Amino acid sequence: MARLVFINSTFLRRPDLPLEKQLETHDLAIPLPKCYQDSDQEVFRMLVLSPSDVQPPANPMPRIERLYHQTGGRQVGIIFLLQEKASRGGGFVAYMNLQASLFSAFEMPVIPLFLLSSLQHTLVAFSRQLVHARISPPAPHINPGTALLPYCTLNPPIPEHPRNVLSEACHSLSELSQAATTREGRAALRDLVAEPTGAIAEDIFGFWEQEFIAE
Repeated sequence: MARLVFINSTFLRRPDLPLEKQLETHDLAIPLPKCYQDSDQEVFRMLVLSPSDVQPPANPMPRIERLYHQTGGRQVGIIFLLQEKASRGGGFVAYMNLQASLFSAFEMPVIPLFLLSSLQHTLVAFSRQLVHARISPPAPHINPGTALLPYCTLNPPIPEHPRNVLSEACHSLSELSQAATTREGRAALRDLVAEPTGAIAEDIFGFWEQEFIAE
């Protein structure tokens, strides 16, 4: 029997994702590997938002605050659907505005999702990052300006080596956006990625092209 995931007031049939019983608190829960065999099962709780959820008169902050304070800010995040027919204005603008509103008060990842059909792929990629983070030594603090860079592609995540190169060259998503949408910037990014097929660079360009088309 197919399970259901609640996304923006719409039930979507997803046989591979868990049904959440307390949808007013969070929309998705990703099981995390246990640190010890006898420890309790932990989950990473996420809200799923879209541009219409952050545009007046809508106000997502009560749900975000409730999610954040439920665990003291631990293992919580947001998936933000960039493209939505019902929204007014650009999805990326709404996404950046949400990032800015959270920056001073709530430290949590906001993962961009261009198409609803890529939700499963994005969740799998993010789950792998969570697993890797739990079994690896503590890493240095991540620059919030580039923390979401792995998902700025039509085929997330961007592989580790190209991602590291891009994060050194582009210190914010704004810089990456400018580079990916100009002739000179694209030429520079192709040289930086230096990947034989060019697929990684083209997927990055495609992500930003689709975003500007959606706006």
